[in-house]
Amino acid sequence: MTRLASLVLVVRNLERALAVYEHALGFARVGEPSDVPSLGARHVFLRAENCLLELVQPHDEKSPPGLFLRQRGEGMFAMELRVDDPKKARDDLAEAHVQARGAAERWYVRPVDAHGMLVEVAGTGVPDPL
Repeated sequence: MTRLASLVLVVRNLERALAVYEHALGFARVGEPSDVPSLGARHVFLRAENCLLELVQPHDEKSPPGLFLRQRGEGMFAMELRVDDPKKARDDLAEAHVQARGAAERWYVRPVDAHGMLVEVAGTGVPDPL
């Protein structure tokens, strides 16, 4: 069975997003906000009982999260799924003319092929992020 491991939300204001997800909705913070130069953004991880939530506030409009925010506004940018049989899932995508990129144990489906969202796929045996 497929399981949602994590979600990535692009937000305009990290502190406001923390007020919603951490303080009002009860997600537990996993560390402090930090800069991610390769993403041109600041981020923080929050944990729920069943998945990890990453909040990303871009400060570079040319980075992927910055482009997403400029073009679409705030919202879901990416998700990570865990599947029982990643090879079969990858083969099934290939039959549907969808190209997966990355290694055998962890690979990606581009937003253009996944209805606007970056999808990371890994087997159920791969450790959860964080």
